[in-house]
Amino acid sequence: MSFYDRFQQLDWDDISMSIYAKTAQDVERALAKPKRDLEDFKALISPAAEPYLEQMAKISYSLTRKR
Repeated sequence: MSFYDRFQQLDWDDISMSIYAKTAQDVERALAKPKRDLEDFKALISPAAEPYLEQMAKISYSLTRKR
């Protein structure tokens, strides 16, 4: 199955609802994890993550410097 085929199968309404349902607690949990999954990604791109943008930028910078 190609990426396009898989992409077409996704229910974007459900995905959108899942993203908008994320809370600050979900964002904090995602930021605390050393390895993140799809649910963590949804939390980090959700509106609930806005107050954590500076913290996310610092984590990103730190990871980039390690490489």
